[in-house]
Amino acid sequence: MAARVAFYAPLKSPDHPIPSGDREIARLMMRALSLAGYDVRLVSDVISYQKRPSADLYETRLASVASEEARIRQLWSDEPERVPDLWFTYHPYCKSPDWLGPPLCRAFDIPYVTAEACRTGQGGADDWLKGRAATQKAVRMASANFVLKDSDWRYLSTVLPDMNTAIRIAPFIDLGALPPSSKRRVMADSPVLLAAGMMRPGAKMQSYRLLAEVLAAIEDQPWTLTIAGDGPKRDAIAELLSFAGKSRVDFRGSVVHEDMFSLMDDSDIFVWPGVGEAIGLVFLEAQARGLPVVAFETAGVPLVVANEVGGLLVPENDTEAFAEALVRLLQDPSLRSRLGRQGRDYVSAGHDVSTVAELFRSTIDPLINRP
Repeated sequence: MAARVAFYAPLKSPDHPIPSGDREIARLMMRALSLAGYDVRLVSDVISYQKRPSADLYETRLASVASEEARIRQLWSDEPERVPDLWFTYHPYCKSPDWLGPPLCRAFDIPYVTAEACRTGQGGADDWLKGRAATQKAVRMASANFVLKDSDWRYLSTVLPDMNTAIRIAPFIDLGALPPSSKRRVMADSPVLLAAGMMRPGAKMQSYRLLAEVLAAIEDQPWTLTIAGDGPKRDAIAELLSFAGKSRVDFRGSVVHEDMFSLMDDSDIFVWPGVGEAIGLVFLEAQARGLPVVAFETAGVPLVVANEVGGLLVPENDTEAFAEALVRLLQDPSLRSRLGRQGRDYVSAGHDVSTVAELFRSTIDPLINRP
């Protein structure tokens, strides 16, 4: 019988109807655990997430989680065969602390594991004190803390007594689950650029603003742009790109995840500045489809794109360098082809779910089989 793993995401359930990067990574974590040979079950949909600090919402969330803990505790007491062999929490942090896993793991003597535990950079020092304290207590209790980003590694080094429980994993996608590639378009005189991002204030809007600045600077070059994304800033983004005219910019609106790959197959270059991208799985997906990437060397982008391998990375906010890199690709089909091939190999070699599954197995098996 396969060992049972209880999976929990206090920020956003992997079953949530609204797509997001957090939901997709949670699903990928569950997939990796399944490939590692475990019987993975979502233990609860209850969340602790707060977008902004609020004492009232904090107490509401805390009470909701406490009620869920009592329910699970009673269920497991009545039916001991339901008790899992290990608890795995994805993305506990200051805004979404894990109040559910630690008390249940202590009560039933279950090994506890986290992935992508981190600290928010938003708000003041005192805004998330309770959530931060709960998260730090959880990671110190954990038998293993899987880390995807350099910033999270640095944070955990200030929290843990040592880094013996911290284990690096590369951001990953499930190559085996990607739909078959459709016939690639014949490269025309006007290469198709593809951008994808939610149209909301903050970092996403800044990426669109910088992309528009880049494209305005190379308006004389042959290109068309396809955009996948929607949100409250759509009209503002359309205004930023109005210089290009409707014939050059195709707004596709919100695109379901499965349909993104068809857009990638019909494009030549993936262009997305990547401002504030913690990980950016879309960069891995684009490279897996043979699309060379142009982006800023910022935030989590270097974790998923290697410069001159699957794309071209330029200094953060340097729109002139971004434009120069993009023109290189526009004018050199052979460079596009080479980076496209290399990008596919790069993702396959180090960013597929199978690699992470092996690491999960080698780490978790000893915890489950402990005396």
